[in-house]
Amino acid sequence: MNTLGRKVRNASLGFCASLVALLAASCSSKDKLAEELNGTWSSAPEQIANSGATRTTMVRVIEFNNNGGSPEGAVTMTALITVDNVMAAGDSISVPLTITASGAATITGVFQAKDDDELLINLDYSSLQVSVDPQAVQLNYNLLTQESSSRLEALRPGALRLATQQIQQSATSVFSNLTEIEDIKIDNNLMSCEIGHKDLTFRRQQP
Repeated sequence: MNTLGRKVRNASLGFCASLVALLAASCSSKDKLAEELNGTWSSAPEQIANSGATRTTMVRVIEFNNNGGSPEGAVTMTALITVDNVMAAGDSISVPLTITASGAATITGVFQAKDDDELLINLDYSSLQVSVDPQAVQLNYNLLTQESSSRLEALRPGALRLATQQIQQSATSVFSNLTEIEDIKIDNNLMSCEIGHKDLTFRRQQP
């Protein structure tokens, strides 16, 4: 082999070695991110709607399940949603009424590390489940009278239906376009990231 041939071969070998090292580092960073995320994370409460008459707040809970040595795994997302409805006095009620209800919406799917600070998310929308505890629906009159007190239980079924519908709609809105989690940074038990162009902070939940 002449000198030129040896130079070309050495250059090719050097390029291949660099490429292999780069790919190995990339795979390692993806695996590391997936491993660091393993567990359950909970966000601070965030307001997702406020129309004056209706206010909706949410706490996000994300559980990542990674077996180690792989950049992917299973993910379960839960939205803990609280809805406050303020109904003004009218024909049906004589004094203002506040309806507060809380529920949980849970969906499952899979995740894959795209690089060292970004995940691809694929949720199974057929797995979405919404539950609202009827006993957790609170009806509070601003001014409690004998008349208003006696009507509380009669209003509860309708309030439950309204709250369930609102929580279902809120959960669908939160999960419908969730395909990525970006700019992930983990510092001990705190994680900052971006979901749907919104900056969020999560805390790891201890087992």
